[in-house]
Amino acid sequence: MKRLSFLFFILSFVALNKSQYVIANDVVAGNHIDSNRTPGDVTIKSGVEYEIEASGTVRLEDGFIVEKGATFAVYPASF
Repeated sequence: MKRLSFLFFILSFVALNKSQYVIANDVVAGNHIDSNRTPGDVTIKSGVEYEIEASGTVRLEDGFIVEKGATFAVYPASF
């Protein structure tokens, strides 16, 4: 589990582990969300469960891909 207390950027990422759980204030995910990094899609692969618990906003932008057979969920923070 990743516990974060700041803006969490997801860029050029492929989720392969069976289960991912992220706790953050704000989340931005997409293929070109930070001009200081090389663009690349964010892909949640088939068979992966990826959950985000956020106390602020969650923005899913161009290049955010959830493959068929994957599970992606966003929940309001309980902290």
